[in-house]
Amino acid sequence: MCGIVGVFKFSDDKHNEAPFIKWALESMHHRGPDSNGSWTNNSNYTTGFVRLSIRDLSEHGNQPMLSADGNYCISFNGEIYNTEQFKPQLIKQGYQFKSTTDTEVLLYALIHFGIDYVLEHFDGIFAFAFYDKSKNELVLARDRAGIKPLYIGKNEQGLVYSSQYDHIINHRYFRNNKINEGALGAYLSLGYVPENTGIIDQTYLLPHGHYVVVNEKQFKTTCFFNYPLKSKENKNECLEKVLENSVTNQLVSDVLLGTFMSGGVDSPLVSYYANKTAPIQSFTIGVDDKRFDESDAAAAFAGIFKTQHHCKNITDKDLLNTIENNTAAFSEPFADFSSIPTLLLSDYARKKVTVALSGDGGDELFWGYPRNAKMLKQGLEYNKSKLERWAGFLKQKITRSGNRTLIKKHLEENDFPAFYYRSLFVTGADYWIPKVFKGAPATSFWFNEIYKEAGITDTDESSLMDILRKLEFDIHLQRILIKVDRASMFHSLEVRVPLLSNAIIDYSTGLNYKDCIENGVGKINLKKLLISKTNSELVMKSKKGFVIPLGDWIKGSLKKDIESKLLEMPGDLSKFFNRKQIKQLLNQHFSGKEDWSWFIWTLYSLVNWSNHHRNKFNN
Repeated sequence: MCGIVGVFKFSDDKHNEAPFIKWALESMHHRGPDSNGSWTNNSNYTTGFVRLSIRDLSEHGNQPMLSADGNYCISFNGEIYNTEQFKPQLIKQGYQFKSTTDTEVLLYALIHFGIDYVLEHFDGIFAFAFYDKSKNELVLARDRAGIKPLYIGKNEQGLVYSSQYDHIINHRYFRNNKINEGALGAYLSLGYVPENTGIIDQTYLLPHGHYVVVNEKQFKTTCFFNYPLKSKENKNECLEKVLENSVTNQLVSDVLLGTFMSGGVDSPLVSYYANKTAPIQSFTIGVDDKRFDESDAAAAFAGIFKTQHHCKNITDKDLLNTIENNTAAFSEPFADFSSIPTLLLSDYARKKVTVALSGDGGDELFWGYPRNAKMLKQGLEYNKSKLERWAGFLKQKITRSGNRTLIKKHLEENDFPAFYYRSLFVTGADYWIPKVFKGAPATSFWFNEIYKEAGITDTDESSLMDILRKLEFDIHLQRILIKVDRASMFHSLEVRVPLLSNAIIDYSTGLNYKDCIENGVGKINLKKLLISKTNSELVMKSKKGFVIPLGDWIKGSLKKDIESKLLEMPGDLSKFFNRKQIKQLLNQHFSGKEDWSWFIWTLYSLVNWSNHHRNKFNN
């Protein structure tokens, strides 16, 4: 697990990029503390790399890595788990290997098989830059699910890419660019800046499942994986076999490996299968407030599985003291405050291991969120005409019955995808964005893409639930993956995600929602599998969920800082906001009249990002 950065020039630009690359490598040392390097073609392309050594700890694994003939160069962030399937084929073709790294296999596979074959068959978490010197051609690619980041800035002068967004916006090509109004509005809505856009003009996060080919004649973006809108025919594969193989495949490592362990379902399942191969270490955090503490349940799972379990109890003071690190870790605006405990957990785990397996992805692929089952009934409202929905709303308004707010939301959207998209918004965004934000929010790239697919207007139960799952995978999951990558890599910890392996993703597409939801309970298939390894009482208990006392912080220890930053924003941000309405927002929260914690935190995180990550490099 590492970090990459590079500059590809379109114009005859003689500017020396070495100082920029040096600064970029220093500023993402946390992503790769073990070594770093750079390479240039002495013309228009320069690339840099920082390394967190995981496989083949020798210098043979250092990057940027060149092919034996010196014509090809790769800078690769991530892990490929199934390289041993392809290495013998490449050896037969005459390729000689100096290392046991996945990087070298990826390099020669790209040379021999080509980009399309590699992206279809290689299973892993990755963002890489592959350069062909003879063609002066650069290929940038990002994994199926978007587990590893790849930011791009592009204008008529050239292209800059990096694992960190601050590198893009501090390069001379883009540092004077304006804020992108639509992207800013999308951030306020979703709590992160969605893919294919950036909060600074001419910058963006490459969408997951996409690659870019750039040379002197073209700049072409291709989608190599698009999570299907419709469930496919089930191949009758065994869930346990697919899951166990996915976990086992991701245990490949030359350094110590552990797991994150919550009191839920997904990470305990991952921990169970990981521990079958050899005893592993599992990690969790606990709090004194038993209403929100799951450390006892995590310890119970660890006791049954016999993992080497570690639990760190954290306090409000620990959480508050992490805010500064939280700002530093996220080089793009980010408002999911659960990143704070994730940072603490990553820091704790990194003291003992270099790699951790997480359970992320289970809720999105297997309809696991409570809102998923609830949405089925709400989605069926779109089988009615708008006139019928209006009549229902007026009837409930007159009789003062039912959830009129919910029905009104149905009326405000023309179809189910738009209705569900709004359900993914930051709490309070729906109400406050029209009041405080002077611009027009853009919708997510993937939300727009879904309307290009056939069947989007189907309103039968299966179609609605398939649409819902695709929106969860392409939009909500992206916020989670940003959180986990940035928080873990801030502490030089590689986090792998077995539930988002190619095999699990493919398996999930063969499921109907009825395979996963039973009596209103989601991901029931995963829960039944975990019950078979433990017991029903432990698995089916009500999930507590870790809660940060954000509302109290905003009214207490953070009040002065929040007021000052939100009411005196930097000039290029302040022009987008209504200061009077922000003051009203704060007053409502401070008085206890309403709890607008998440939306206030969204604004606060935006200003903190601007203050910390912009104007950091000038050359």
